[in-house]
Amino acid sequence: MRGTTTLTAACVGAALSLAVASCGGGGGTAGGSHQKRLQSAAKSTTTTESRGRSTSHSGSPAHQEAPATTVPTTLPPTTTTTTTTTVSSTSFRGIYEFAGNNSAADADNPDLAGVVLVYYWSQIEPEKGTFDWNVIQDDMAPWVAAGKKVILRISTSGVASWDPPYSGSGTPPWVFGDGTRAISDNGETVPVYWDQAYLSDYASFVQTFAQQFDGNPDVSFIGPGIGMGGETLPETNASAAGIASWEADGYTDAQWLTTVEQIASFFRTSFHQTPIFPLVDMTFFDGNEADYDALVSWFKAIPGWGLQYDGLTSTSALNAEWSGRPISLEQRNPTSTSGDCLCGDIAQGLDRLHGNYLLIYRSDIDEPANSAYLRRTASEATPGP
Repeated sequence: MRGTTTLTAACVGAALSLAVASCGGGGGTAGGSHQKRLQSAAKSTTTTESRGRSTSHSGSPAHQEAPATTVPTTLPPTTTTTTTTTVSSTSFRGIYEFAGNNSAADADNPDLAGVVLVYYWSQIEPEKGTFDWNVIQDDMAPWVAAGKKVILRISTSGVASWDPPYSGSGTPPWVFGDGTRAISDNGETVPVYWDQAYLSDYASFVQTFAQQFDGNPDVSFIGPGIGMGGETLPETNASAAGIASWEADGYTDAQWLTTVEQIASFFRTSFHQTPIFPLVDMTFFDGNEADYDALVSWFKAIPGWGLQYDGLTSTSALNAEWSGRPISLEQRNPTSTSGDCLCGDIAQGLDRLHGNYLLIYRSDIDEPANSAYLRRTASEATPGP
């Protein structure tokens, strides 16, 4: 890991259309990869980054036996809901602080449009039917008071080091008691997402979540909790033993595609006004390009929805399949890790990838050397949802 990157004078004083080359620094360092995905990479001539997929945070759960359940075969209805709040695919809505541990320390920063607030199901519904929405409302309050907006993400699994104590077991224990199988390792417990008990319990949670926040004018969009960390991956950085366990529990790319669409349908039928921005990552252990394209197309077919990409670096690229919808761009790593300068990440995100939202690590927001460029970038934003 490198130390904190110091921007050159050219970066600080550059216009928004600054060429990436003038910033110096190379592409971001990948945060991890799936072993089986790497094994299958040679089958495709399209690179991970050029297709709009990114590598993610580290973590490696393995298997824990539990009774099998029936995989549902019927998708929830998806034709009765319309998202009425829309975001123009050409409007830049501003910089949102990311990975700030839900702190309000930067709520008064004039360069920020808002913040990403991240939670886990086990944190919000620790007992079946008992919800603690106050934790979210309390975190939102200082940002809303400062005239800012929030992006909400409630995940059902995560890497233990991300947001302890909840991220290592993002699904409440009572869900496993209802019959959901678990895959566990290194203090991380991950649900088998296609088990009927999980789908039924999570559908109820999403409906209640929407009752609390759908149409809230202070919420820019919802990041749906699909897969680990909401990144549409069953497990981040799965070990060989972990992948074997997933396969023993019924994983195939086709099964995962169906499951992602099922879970996304819970959000589609519950949120009528606030937009949903699913995070499309590597997604499939076996690297099935047809399933990946089918998933992106499926998301794009839902009126009012956007897409989120979590691999923004100074060299990121997105294919044409990402066009035509609002896009939220999340830095892959802070620049102290990637070796980029922030101006390179931002210029790539706005000038080349045409992002509507920029999700920037708190460490880069708080770096004094970045303040002038952040101020210039913020001046280009158009207020909106």
